[in-house]
Amino acid sequence: MKTITVKIPEALEEKLRNKAKAANQPVSEIVRRALMREMDADAVDFSKLAAPYRGMFSGPSDLSTREGYGSRESR
Repeated sequence: MKTITVKIPEALEEKLRNKAKAANQPVSEIVRRALMREMDADAVDFSKLAAPYRGMFSGPSDLSTREGYGSRESR
């Protein structure tokens, strides 16, 4: 694992130490989890982007059920 140094305000450091103590975990583990949550929050979630359009379109939910799909006549 790599080591980094981060400067934080005293109030945040106190909150961090209290949280680590309450969870009976090292401070570094609390910080790693917080960083991972922040990094994951930046990932694009297609289902959230598409949610407003759900149900707008008609047709079979599974194209493989459509008759003639993939046949030479439909091309």
